[in-house]
Amino acid sequence: MNLRCMYCQTMFTIGRDEMLYALQTMDAEKWTHYEAHCPKCRRANRVERKKLELANPNWQETLQAMAKEAAKQAAAAAKAEMPAAEKKAAPQKAASAASAKKPAGKSEAASKAGTTKKPTPKKAPSKAKGK
Repeated sequence: MNLRCMYCQTMFTIGRDEMLYALQTMDAEKWTHYEAHCPKCRRANRVERKKLELANPNWQETLQAMAKEAAKQAAAAAKAEMPAAEKKAAPQKAASAASAKKPAGKSEAASKAGTTKKPTPKKAPSKAKGK
């Protein structure tokens, strides 16, 4: 929904989610208007309930559909989380078995320390002869 700020005359929009939130809040609190804040001057602009309901005629059904979809996604996330926990346990067991099978020799820290290169000194820049 496009709105114009009453104070600075800047055009700004209210998204669908914000409109649904406003309608839900107005219905619960028995408000007659919603205060949409201008992004430029940050002042509150009064938006009447009728105007929001004209923009979203079936807002109650839309909210119910969104709630059902959110519940489905939460259930799917819970199902996906269960196998993920099992998968995390398997690599830890494999890593512990692999570390037990390593041959005895230099430790990793000692092998890394021997392969580091020493920094070479930089040459001083030569001075250009002036003519």
